[in-house]
Parts: sequence; structure tokens; C-alpha cells
Amino acid sequence: MKKHTITIAKREFNLAFTLNTMIRLQENLPDFDFNKLDAMIRKPKGLIDVMYELAVSGAALEDRALDVSKAWMAEHIPASQKRLVEIQMEVVNALTDGMRMETEEEENEDREVDVVLEDIKKKDEKTDSPGEK
Repeated sequence: MKKHTITIAKREFNLAFTLNTMIRLQENLPDFDFNKLDAMIRKPKGLIDVMYELAVSGAALEDRALDVSKAWMAEHIPASQKRLVEIQMEVVNALTDGMRMETEEEENEDREVDVVLEDIKKKDEKTDSPGEK
């Protein structure tokens, strides 16, 4: 999984979107709707809520607990539009990467190769004469 980090108050936080992140979002945010995630992170409160859970997962993947609160993060982020957009972009990248990894793994897991069928296809290709179908 690609590493996504944000810096707050000169501290780096890894962001990771895992199944556990989604579960925590559903448990901790009563109005959480996965289909409205993009609209959610456009608002400061939603952005902090999602970013915090991504940071919790990022820390967990490093076998440690996140040592700051959501309130600490919010207090140490300047309320500038530029900074919020930077954070939004990194949050979106972490979310996208987390979903992409799952899709790529599923595709590779579901893909079984029938060795006999592959062998037959190779032989069939060799015996086809040009122009015949």
C-alpha cells in the first residue's frame, strides 16, 4: 500500500484506508454514508473526522496507537483554504489507494489459471494455418 502522510504541527501522520477504517467511520459517525464521502470531506468537520480515522489506521499498520486526539489535530491545523485543500487531496489519495489495493488483490485472487486449458490454447495456436478460422 502506498504511503500517504500529512504533517500537522511538525509531526507526520500516515493515512491508510482499510476495512477497519470504514467500520470505525460507521460506528463513530451516525450520519456516515460511504456514497457521500466526497461531500463529507469538503466540510471541515467531515474532513477532520475522516482524516483522524485514516490516521488511526495508518498508525495501526505501523503497530502503534495514534497518540493524539481528533481535537488536537483540529487545533493544530490552520484554517486556511490552501491548507484544507492540501489535506483534502491527501485524504482523497489515501481513500482511493485503499480502495484500489482491495480491487487489485481481489482480481489477482479470483484469477485461477487452468493449466490444461492454457496448454490447449497454445497447441491450437500452433496448429492454426494462416487465413483459417
